[in-house]
Amino acid sequence: MVALLVLLGIGTAGAADSTAPASAPAPRTVVYLGATLIDGDPTVARRNMAIVTRGDQIVGVQSADGFRPAGGEDVVDTRGRFIIPGLINTHVHLATQANPSRAKAYLRREVYSGVTTVRDMAGDVRLLAELKREAQFDEIAAPDIYYVALFAGPEFFADPRTHDAARGSIAGEVPWMRAITPQTDLTVAVAEARGTGATAIKIYADLPASLVRAITAEAHRQGLLVWAHAAVFPAQPRDVIDAGVDVISHSCMLGYQLDSTPVSNYHNRRPVDAAAVRQPSTVMDALWADLKRRGTILDATMYAFDLYPGGSCPAGLEDYLTAQAYRAGIPISAGTDDDPDWKDQYSPLDTELALLVHKAGETPADAIRSATVIAARTVGQDKALGTIQAGKTANFLVLKRNPLEDIGNVKSVSFVVKHGIRYRRVTSRSPPRKSRRARRDGLAA
Repeated sequence: MVALLVLLGIGTAGAADSTAPASAPAPRTVVYLGATLIDGDPTVARRNMAIVTRGDQIVGVQSADGFRPAGGEDVVDTRGRFIIPGLINTHVHLATQANPSRAKAYLRREVYSGVTTVRDMAGDVRLLAELKREAQFDEIAAPDIYYVALFAGPEFFADPRTHDAARGSIAGEVPWMRAITPQTDLTVAVAEARGTGATAIKIYADLPASLVRAITAEAHRQGLLVWAHAAVFPAQPRDVIDAGVDVISHSCMLGYQLDSTPVSNYHNRRPVDAAAVRQPSTVMDALWADLKRRGTILDATMYAFDLYPGGSCPAGLEDYLTAQAYRAGIPISAGTDDDPDWKDQYSPLDTELALLVHKAGETPADAIRSATVIAARTVGQDKALGTIQAGKTANFLVLKRNPLEDIGNVKSVSFVVKHGIRYRRVTSRSPPRKSRRARRDGLAA
């Protein structure tokens, strides 16, 4: 066990085995020299930079002009390349049906595409907790994972997806899939959700405004974030926003604010009135102003609605409302709301960034911010992630072409650095072999 702790870089103070080494080997220092760094808030490009990492941390960022290595560092030549922070997908579903092999194949494709962090928005936390630990300690090639415990009204748990995610137990009665009523002891329910390792409570459906407010207040009191659908039914978007949630998902759902009679039940929701949404509206103007004043983040998820148009969101309306939010100055994060399909060569996040630029009107710089700076705030990790600065985690990707000229250039990955480990880009469509722990300071296979 002690040997394993040393391999993983975990301190062994207090270990009973007297044969343990006095200290772990010093982490290696690596200098990435000569690239253009595209980073920050606002995003700017700085040419000919030196990024210095030690183990899994960034320890220095400076101009490469006149830079002189101290000696003993590994120097990686990145001249002619472009470096951006590791991308963060703020809406995935890894474990609606718990399939470890499929989830790991998806995660492997993601990290090789430059996605170094994901936010899972509801699934079987028994698998998610396992994947989170393996990713955290680099036992598998995977982004780091932050996940939710889902709260909804009892009626929602007729949904077969909840039974898949609670397999072996009763959906609505487990801490990660909890039915909430006015009689629920929220102090206990939130504490049990926190005990699953969740970063946040997700407020999903079939809850009135009063319970949305109560859940949000208790979750915040216990140190959890609150992530919610933009409309919860019967709670309307304004109710959700005014409850003080941290992030809302799905731009199209904001259109339900224009309903004169609120939808009472998630499974019986009617389509958003596209004609009404596309008309000038003081109601929507007030909603945008409220979102901006509160700093609420919008997880737009254009990818899912463009891939599967229709249903409750008429075709093109997600794009339209995301564009409205962008023009109103709402912080928008980049999430795809996709399931774990590893067969495509590229991450769907690449498509989401293209949609933010070409359909919502974001600049390439702002699209990068959506997947880095704003996305780091979305998962509550802006002190460690989202920008390339000394003291932050060594997560970034090295591109062959400039993404500020064409956002599609985020696909031109040369290699990815996650926790200081380098992953050279692969495009294999076959599932990976049984995972081996990546070397902490080496080049991942």
